[in-house]
Order: sequence, then C-alpha cells, then structure tokens
Amino acid sequence: MKTYDTKGFPGAIKLIALVVGGLWLAPGVQAATTAEQDLAERMRALEAELAAVKAQVQAAQTQAAEAQVRADEASKSASAGNVVSIQERGGRLQLATADGNFTFRLGGRLLLDSSWYDADQASMGSGTKFRAARLEAIGTLYKDWSYIFQYDFTTSGESGIKNAYLGYHGFKPAGQQLALYLGNQFQPFGFQGQQSPKYTMFMEQPTSSLLLGTGERRVGARSDLIGSNWRWSVGLAQSALGSRASDANDNDPVDVATQFTFDPIREKGHLLSLGASLRHQSANGSDEYRLRARPQTHISSYRPVDTLDFVSDGFTAAGVQAYYQRGPFELESEYFQQEYDAIQGGVADGDKPTFSGGYLQAGYFLTGESRAYDLGRGLYGAPKPARSLSQGGPGAWQLAAGYSTLDLSDGSVDGGKIDMLMLGVNWYPEQRLRLSLEYGNVLKVDGGPNDDDRPSFVQARAQVEW
Repeated sequence: MKTYDTKGFPGAIKLIALVVGGLWLAPGVQAATTAEQDLAERMRALEAELAAVKAQVQAAQTQAAEAQVRADEASKSASAGNVVSIQERGGRLQLATADGNFTFRLGGRLLLDSSWYDADQASMGSGTKFRAARLEAIGTLYKDWSYIFQYDFTTSGESGIKNAYLGYHGFKPAGQQLALYLGNQFQPFGFQGQQSPKYTMFMEQPTSSLLLGTGERRVGARSDLIGSNWRWSVGLAQSALGSRASDANDNDPVDVATQFTFDPIREKGHLLSLGASLRHQSANGSDEYRLRARPQTHISSYRPVDTLDFVSDGFTAAGVQAYYQRGPFELESEYFQQEYDAIQGGVADGDKPTFSGGYLQAGYFLTGESRAYDLGRGLYGAPKPARSLSQGGPGAWQLAAGYSTLDLSDGSVDGGKIDMLMLGVNWYPEQRLRLSLEYGNVLKVDGGPNDDDRPSFVQARAQVEW
C-alpha cells in the first residue's frame, strides 16, 4: 500500500488558504483603493473651489476698503471745501472756501474832495463834497465765474449803479485766456476812461479823456482775449443806466468798440504799453448830443468849453495810447478824434464836425515804489508803500505833472478849445489810503461861450478804500 508524508500538509493548507483568500479579497482591496483616490480628488477639487471663493472674498473686501478710503477722502475734501477762511489780498480782506471755488469781498470807498477856485471871468464857487461814497460786492463763483456790483450813494436810482456785471473765465482758446462780461461796464476804449479814479495820477481825468474817451458805463457785453503780452477787447452796448427816451432820441443808441494793446516791454517795474481803439455809436434815427467839460475839477459845475445841443445820427471815434513805467517813473499819453455824422438842423446843419484832444502826464515816486499793472484789463492798481506809516516808514510819495488839450470847435460848431496845466502830489501812508493836493491852471480858452477865460484852482482829496 502506497503511503504519503503528511508532516508538511498543514503548512501547505495554510499556503493554499492564503492564496485563495488573497484572490477573494483582491477585488475589494482594489475597490477600496479606487474609492480613496476618488475621495482624494474630490477633496482637492473642494479645496481648489474653497481657495477660489476665499480669493474672491478677499478681492471684494479689498475693493470695498479702497472704495471706503476714496469716499472718506472725498468727504474730507468736500468738508474742507465748505470751510471758509479769511484772507488778506492786497491790503483788503476777503472770504474764501479752502478749494478756491468761492470768494466774497464786501468793499467800498470814500473820496472826500475840497476845492478852492481863483475865478477869472465866470463864477466857480469853492466847496467840499463826497466825490464818491460807494459800496461793492465782488467775488468768484465755481472758480471760473466772477461778479461785481457797485452802488454809489452820491447819486440816486439807476444812476447810482456803477460796475455791475457777471464774468466767465473758463474758456482757453489756443491756450489764451478769454474773459466774457455781461452787464453795466465801460466800453473797451482808451486808457484813462477805464482806469479807476482811485488809481489815476490826478484826482480827475484830463478833459480830453473825460469827454472823448470811453465815456459813461453802458449795459452790454464785452470780451477780452488775453495773450502773453497783448490784449484784444470787443464791446457791444446800448444806453447808460438812468437815461430816458426824448423827442430827439426815441431809441437807445448802439455802441460798438474795440481795443488792441501790445506790451513790447512787460517786466516787474518796467513796462511799455501801446494801444489803439475804435468806436462807433449810432442811433435808430436822430440823437441829441452836447459836449462840454469841466477844467479837470469836479466841485464847480462850471464848464468853459461847450458845444451846446446838436442833433446827429452818431459818431465814429479813434484813439491811440502809450504809457511807460521804469521803476518809480511813469509817463502816460493819449490822443483822440471823434467825428460826428451830419448835423440835422440849426446853424451847423449838414456839418460833420470832428473834435479832438490829448494829454501827456508824468509821475515819479520819491520813495521808489512802482505801481502794479493788470494785463487782463490793461490798468494800474494801488501802489504798495515800501515802508508804510504803520511800519514806521514814510509811506509812498508821488509827484505828478500833466498837460492836456481839448478842441470842441469845428466848422459851424464853436465849443471852444481849452489847454490845461496840472501839478500834484500824492501820499499813500498805507496801500489803501491816499491824500492828494493839486494845482490846476487853465492856460487858455480859445473861442466858445467862455473865450479867453483863465481860472485856476487848488484842490485836495482824502481817500480810503477797503
């Protein structure tokens, strides 16, 4: 009988069992491994999605924080813009917002004059009066707009309204500044006629400038195109405030003027300015005119030259001007011509008279000052004393001399011709204070209703502005 060795059987059985078990468990292990891999991939996907969400949340938080910062800055800026400060500008106080969009100044002036006359043929009458007692509101709106309103209490009603206009300064064509004005203002014609009487060399304008220059303020529009050393102005206006229609003047005249100035030299304390002006005034039908002038003083109502009334459809005027400044020295000169359309009626019927005049005047600051010059309007401002009285100094002292001539006679119109000599001294103890003393002499009146009259006078002014 064949026998088997069973000593190693149990080990074989174990081996077989392990093999069979492994074969049975293999699918389960493989399935578990796959599940674990799926779970890991899902976890990685979730983590990626969570990271993306976190990034979006952080970006949103950053944007919100930046927006809040901007809002806070805008709020601070807006709050700052509403803060009003008091500023000192050229010896005057004004209110202004911190952003500069709005400014406001309540100002004014008092000019008190006294005159003593040495009459020749006609009575003149010495006296004292307020030449001006004026209040004004002036400032800016939204940075590019300006405004001014002045009322003088030495007259009444509409006639008391002086400068009253709105300006816009926001246009910059070809890099130049363009200023537009609408309201009651001077026409752009001549120099002295547009200059504030606070800053003229003498208390009153030369007779030629007063009569043939820019004349009264008129309601209308004006534009000033300003370059680096030039200015071109155009104005369109109608009648002066307070004027009323009459039998000889049924409609307001239309007044058109233009002026061009050029400054070959324009430095601090050194200026040469040249200019030319044209003006035409026409009425819708006939208009009544009368040209007459005081002898560069205002207390007396006496007018040595006088054309009396005549009727014409209007006039055309031209003027040239020049002024020079070198340190404390100033020289100013103008010449005018004014030609009228044919006179209607009277002894001068059909005549087209031409009236003319001019002046030359010079000033010198003994204390060395120079007046500031404003290119925007081609005008001088108040001199600032090098050492004012409040600083222990002498203030600013200026000597002045001038000659003027005005001829109101042509053809059948015999208004007369007047030649004037003026001497004066101006003292500015502070920038906005002025005391003046002047001597005036009518050198000659030739023709007209006061032929050969030669009065003289002394006059003085005390002036304060704020």
